[in-house]
Formats: sequence, C-alpha cells, structure tokens
Amino acid sequence: FLGGFGVAKNLCSWAVDGKDCTVNEHVRATLQAFHSAKKPIGLCCISPVLAAKVFPGCEVTVGQDKNVDGRFPDAETASAIAELGCKHVCKNVNESHVDKANKIVTTCAFMCKAPLHEIFDGIGAMIEEVLKLA
Repeated sequence: FLGGFGVAKNLCSWAVDGKDCTVNEHVRATLQAFHSAKKPIGLCCISPVLAAKVFPGCEVTVGQDKNVDGRFPDAETASAIAELGCKHVCKNVNESHVDKANKIVTTCAFMCKAPLHEIFDGIGAMIEEVLKLA
C-alpha cells in the first residue's frame, strides 16, 4: 500500500513535473515485480499516478475529474492520468476502484476535502479489495 503527498515528492517527481514525472527506479522495479507476480497493489491519495506512469492502460481513481462542490481541488490529475493513456474512473471518497486485469486497487483519500471518517471508509474499501485479490 502506498499513499500520501510524499509519493509525489519523494517516490516520483509528480509534484514538480506532473505527468512528465520520473518514477524512482527502486519504486518502479518493486511495482513491476508485484505486478509480474500477480500480487495486488493498493494505492491511495496521489499515489495512483505511480500506476499510471508504470502500467500504461491501467485503471485508477483519484476521485473526480471535476472539482465537485469544491471537494476535489486537484481534479485535473484525472485528465493527466488520461493523457498518460490510462483510464480514470470517477469515485466518491468512500469508494475504491478495482482494476481486475492489473490487480490494482485505488482510492482518492486526501485528494478529496472530506471528513476523516469518509476518507477512512475509502481506504478501508481499498484494503478490503486488495485482500480479496491476495
């Protein structure tokens, strides 16, 4: 499981370079090894962008593609994911998305300005789905 803004600053250069970012080679190799071994990968908050960079054509969510009610101030991330050739699936903060073909489970977490209990529910949904795929 990966998540949080540290991903965009430390595990890749998304915070500075957006969709043109580079992914740390150790992180890339670890994600590719999990994927090759058909192990599930859980990503929340901004970290679904790692999957978008490493696994072209995958499906992920970072919440909504529009700033619905001011709750999704980083909604443009969804279009950047699409520009990378991946499918962004709009989900509410308390939901997760499962890319069954790639065994990648994502949720938006703090990409949505929501009460903590709603973020908690979304992360819980992600964990449940990862465990189902394990």
